[in-house]
Amino acid sequence: MSWDRYEMGKLRNLDLNLLVVFENIYTAGNITHAARKLGLTQPTISNALSRLRETLEDPLFTRSTVGVTPTSRAMQMIGPVREALMLINDGVLHPAAFDPATTRRHFRVAIADYLEPVLIPPIIRQIQSFRSVSLEALPLSTTHIAEGLNNGSLDIAITAHMHGISEVSCREIGAAGIVVIARKDHPRVSNPITAAQFGSLGHIALIAPLRRMTKIDEQLNRAGIERHIVYEASKMWSFPYIVSHTDLIGLLPGDFARIAEGIYPITCHPVPFDLPEQHSFITWKKGRENDPAVRWLISRLSESAPGG
Repeated sequence: MSWDRYEMGKLRNLDLNLLVVFENIYTAGNITHAARKLGLTQPTISNALSRLRETLEDPLFTRSTVGVTPTSRAMQMIGPVREALMLINDGVLHPAAFDPATTRRHFRVAIADYLEPVLIPPIIRQIQSFRSVSLEALPLSTTHIAEGLNNGSLDIAITAHMHGISEVSCREIGAAGIVVIARKDHPRVSNPITAAQFGSLGHIALIAPLRRMTKIDEQLNRAGIERHIVYEASKMWSFPYIVSHTDLIGLLPGDFARIAEGIYPITCHPVPFDLPEQHSFITWKKGRENDPAVRWLISRLSESAPGG
């Protein structure tokens, strides 16, 4: 008998709540965090895990320095368990319409940090008074997006279009013009900045994997522009602080740059050559839009986008 048939035979007789606990512990990697997300006490979570361990005759998780680590049996289980929970959530438990005031839901979203201050505050203002809904933002640089979307540990990803990921749907939510940022009163930057200044000054840029996602290097190469990259950052929120304390300059999406300009002593300048706009997309696994809660989140994000 195959593992799937043997294990799923055992799982059929389990309390559904035990599988919900298992999935949350696996995703959080920490029993305390899983209890908090589910609104349960740690002893209740531990008791549920003990029952599941006894039924499946496997420890499922072992203690680590930062929480718990899944066993090989748990890693084999997580895919089928998530698929089963997703089918139940989509087809049985969720009402025809999602009401954030009454329906418990914890959304997991991978989001580019430059989009977070643009898209998330309007949604927070809608849900902040409800104890039933919460949002968890995961960084793009350390999140396995394709795996997360496919196994259900991620509800959506919000970033530049991700090529090479199958079985996903995308919706464009906006396009932002790129601007140059420099510290106020920079001694070597005129207003507007010139192409010569752009080429001669040191730059802050994203790390290479994130630049590949934004395709900024390809666009600069087509324009015949070469940058002197002095510092590579893993998040765009690093740009305004570092630029405001050095003579480096950087490229940022205009919507985000203007938010940063109101916080840091920096100035936004037009790019001194033609550069295409930076497009952003919501991406989710095909079929997840049938979940009213995911559909609600996609709609709210679309409305939060500039011009939405």
